[in-house]
Amino acid sequence: MIRLAPSSAAAGSLALLLALAATPAFAADDPGWNASGDLRGGWFAGRTTARDGTVTDNDAFNARLRVAVQNAFADNWTARARVAGRFSSDQEDVQAYLRGYASTRTGTAFGDVTLDEAYLAYAAPDDGMRLRVGRFQTVFNLPGVAAKSLDRDDSPNTDVTWTDGVHLDMPIGAGWRGHAIAEHRHRRGTGVTRAPLDFSDSGSRVSTFLAVENSEAWGPVSLRMLSLTWMPSSLAVAGAGSDARDDYLTADARLAATWPVGGNGMKLVAGAELAYAFDTPPDARVGTGGDGNADGLAWQVAASLYEMAPGHNIGIAHGEVGAGWLISPDFRPNDRLTEVRYQWKFAERTSMEARVRERRELEHPVGTRARLDRDVYVRLSHRF
Repeated sequence: MIRLAPSSAAAGSLALLLALAATPAFAADDPGWNASGDLRGGWFAGRTTARDGTVTDNDAFNARLRVAVQNAFADNWTARARVAGRFSSDQEDVQAYLRGYASTRTGTAFGDVTLDEAYLAYAAPDDGMRLRVGRFQTVFNLPGVAAKSLDRDDSPNTDVTWTDGVHLDMPIGAGWRGHAIAEHRHRRGTGVTRAPLDFSDSGSRVSTFLAVENSEAWGPVSLRMLSLTWMPSSLAVAGAGSDARDDYLTADARLAATWPVGGNGMKLVAGAELAYAFDTPPDARVGTGGDGNADGLAWQVAASLYEMAPGHNIGIAHGEVGAGWLISPDFRPNDRLTEVRYQWKFAERTSMEARVRERRELEHPVGTRARLDRDVYVRLSHRF
C-alpha cells in the first residue's frame, strides 16, 4: 500500500491524477483498448441533531474521479480495470492501495485511491449468458431520479465500493433473467455491511445473492424482481468479541411501472421495494433501547417525473428501515428517509443534480430524542 503523509498530499494527488489522465492516451495507442471515465463533484452540506440535542453543521466540496480501460477480445470476452479516487476539501491525506477491504464500513474514505473494477467478463450473443469474475460493480436499484436500493448498489453518489467474486447472469425464459453472485468478503468486511455483521469467522467469507429479474414491459409494469441474500456465520449476536455467530438471511421484492404523461415525451415512473431480514441482532446490540430483537422490515416507495421539460427530471423517495436491516448502501438501519432530487441533463454527457434529504431515527432509548439529519447537495457529473 502507498501512503502519502499530509505534507505531501497535494503532490501525491497531482501525481495520481496525472497518472489517471494519461490512461486514455495509452489506450488510444492500442486499437484493442478503449478508455472511459467519469467525474462527479459538488457542494455538500448538512446538519445533525444528536440524541442529546447537540447540533453539528458540516459542509465540504467533494468529488469522485474514475478512469477505466477495457479490452474486448475473442469476440465475446472483455477485460476491464478501473481506478477510482474520492477527494474532499476536508480530507487530511491521500493513500493509494489495492486490498480486499475499504477504509470504512460504507466504502472508501476521502483521499483513498484504489481499483474498484478489475474483472474478466463473457457475454454470449443474442442477450444470452453473462459472466464476470474478479472485482466489479453490482447495482439493483428501484428505478427513479432518486434511485435507491435496500440491498445491492455499489458506488452510489460519490461513494466507492465494489464486489469481489463471481456474477452469473443468464436468461430463464419469458423475459426473466437469473442472477447468482458468490461474493468473497475480507475478514474486515467488504461492501456496505453494518454492525453487528462481522466476517472474522472463517465460515463467513463467502456470501450468496440469488435473484430473478424481469425488465420487459408487462402493461405499465417495467420491473419485477425477487432476491435472497445469505451471509453465513456473519451476525455477531453477542458482539464481535464473542464467537457466537448466526447466519444473516434476507429477502427482497421490487416492482416498478411506467406511464406516459401527455404527448411530449413526459413519463411517470413509480415503484416500491419491500424487504425482510429473518435473523436480526438483539436491540441491545444496535442501541434502540428495546429489549427484544431488532426489527428486520425495510421498505421504500419512489416516484419520478421525467422530461417535464427537455432534460429536466424530478423524483421523490421515501422509506423506513428497521434496526435489523444491515445491508443497504442507501438507507441506514433504524431510519426513516425522505428525499427529493432534481436533475438537469444539459448536455449529452453532463448533468447537474440537486438533492434535499431528511433522515430521522425510528427508535431510541427512553430519555433521548431521535437523531435527525438534514442535508443538501448540488453536484455536476460528466462522462468522458
